Amino acid sequence: MNEYQKFSDRFTQNQFEPYIKSSEIDSLTDSLAHTISEKYKGKELIVLGILKGSIVFLSDLIRKIEGVELYVDFLKLSALGRTESCDGTIVIDFDITLNVKDKAVLIVEEIIDTGRAVRFLMDRLAINQPLSMEVVTLFDKPYKRVINLVPDLIGKKVEDEFLVGHGLDLNEYGRNLKEVYFLKYPN
Repeated sequence: MNEYQKFSDRFTQNQFEPYIKSSEIDSLTDSLAHTISEKYKGKELIVLGILKGSIVFLSDLIRKIEGVELYVDFLKLSALGRTESCDGTIVIDFDITLNVKDKAVLIVEEIIDTGRAVRFLMDRLAINQPLSMEVVTLFDKPYKRVINLVPDLIGKKVEDEFLVGHGLDLNEYGRNLKEVYFLKYPN
């Protein structure tokens, strides 16, 4: 069974083009984990994943971080009132449970494009006075940015394509794909 068969029958193989192989994703994750391990060696670190997309990358990443006392938490954000002409209002659907005051915090995203959700989260967390706060993303689309945000750690800058796989989805399909594909004909 090839990976395309994991998609609903609505999708056909000719709609997707291979983009990033799993071996490259593993290499990017290894490099990011090594950097994080060196930076936070012997320290406590709260790793915050933004659901749902970050879960695959976060899972891979934390298993490769060594010598760091990790605490993991998740939250879910969404944009209410989002349309093609309006970005909507970002709201918290599911909040973190850990106290970040005086703690080092690492926000994990699988991809950052506009940056609105990450900036919202950073501003919200700053109220609780973390010791430090950084952002790691597996993929970055800086030319889609609508606000001033530069992730601290970037696995790879990607083209302006609609990506599916390794946590990235199309209508909730494709998160489980090991490789990343781009949709040739957006729905």
